[in-house]
Formats: sequence, structure tokens, C-alpha cells
Amino acid sequence: MNMYSGQILLGRENELFRAGFCLIKATLPGLLERSNMLHPSESMYFNTLKYDRRKTSYLLGRIAAKNAVLQQINQEVAPNSFSVTYGVFQFPVVKHLPSNNIQVSISHCDQIGFAVGFPEEHPMGIDIEKIDADKIEAMKSMICAEEFDKINTLPVSILIGSTLIWTIKEALSKVLRTGLMIDFKILEIGELKKEEESYTSTFKHFSQYKAVSYHVGDYIYSLVLPKNTSCDLVQFHNILRTL
Repeated sequence: MNMYSGQILLGRENELFRAGFCLIKATLPGLLERSNMLHPSESMYFNTLKYDRRKTSYLLGRIAAKNAVLQQINQEVAPNSFSVTYGVFQFPVVKHLPSNNIQVSISHCDQIGFAVGFPEEHPMGIDIEKIDADKIEAMKSMICAEEFDKINTLPVSILIGSTLIWTIKEALSKVLRTGLMIDFKILEIGELKKEEESYTSTFKHFSQYKAVSYHVGDYIYSLVLPKNTSCDLVQFHNILRTL
């Protein structure tokens, strides 16, 4: 198992917030060695799962989420003393922590788990997606003509560009706690540009948010956060490249 955790400082004009993150790359046998991190209610649910693929995705998400939350609160708390459950629209909810305003965003793909823990005052959302030609038509159906024009200004293929936009919209939908139930047209990209090591974007209808995305190997990772927040993602990006 490869597992990396860290913190991201989130600078606002008059305040500084802290987010925690965790990235995991592991198969089921390695994840099972960490299953003692599960809260009793999580263990009970896990024991009902029949298929290895579902067991893997559940453990990737929960173990990443626990470590991200622990990085955020920066306290000595047993991972199995709190749980990460689901809200009515399937967004993650942290329970049984001494601090009640901690939230978490979770994503997983193949053998990679990714989570960010953050204070309620400073919303964030994340997504990871594998670049997969078999998904191109589904992704393109969620992208408007103006967004294809933006892809064409970047030094990337339509496949990579479509995956990039998909992850950005998916991450924003997690901030809004709607998931895929929202019309993706509402999440339309405003600006999209290539920086040195990342892609940055804004939103046409949600101008208070921005996204930072990274293309590493066969995957694209996106983080959405308030537009006027400053943060240093160098450590995060370096960890991505080690997975």
C-alpha cells in the first residue's frame, strides 16, 4: 500500500484555514490490513459487502477520508472512534468527532483513493477520473460547444480535455452536494487555462468558485475551492507524481 497524507493551508483575506488530504494506492489485501480504522458502524456495513470491487472502493474511500480528517483536525483521535456516513443525497457526513464542523470530500478510481477534510466554513470538493476512451461519448454529452472551444485552446486531446472538464464539474457538484443529479449545463466552465503544472478554471454560474486540476499518468485530479482562496499545492502535486 502507498499512502500519503498532508495539509493544505487555505489563505483568505483575514483568516487562515487548514485542509487535510490523503492519497492511497492499494489493492484489497493491503486495505484489509487497515480495516481496523473503521468505526463499528462502518465495519458492520463493510461486512455486508459481497464483491471485492465494492469492498476495495469502500475501504479506499473510508481510509483516505479518515486520514484526511485527522490531518485537518491535527489532534490525537483514534480513526475508529468516528465514522463517515452518507447524507440523503449520498454526500459524505463525518460523525462522532469532538469537532462537529468538519466535512470531507471523497473520490476513488481503480486502486486510488483520494479525500480532503476541511472546515465547514471553507467548502471544497474533489474528483479523480481515469482517462478512458470508452467513456468519451458519455463525457462529451455533458460538455457544451463553448467548453469544446476551450478544450481546443489547450495542448491536449479531446479525450484528455473532456476528462478534465468532467472532473471539474464533478468536483463542483460535490461542493454543491448534488452529485450527478444536477444538470451539468448549470456547471458550465467559465475560463480554462493551462498553468505550468496545472489547469485552472472558473465557472460561468458559480463565479465564487475555482478549480485546480492535475494530469498525472492516466488520471486527472481536480479540486474545487472558493475563488479568492490562496493555497500552495506543491506538496500535493509532488505526492500525486509518486503514486
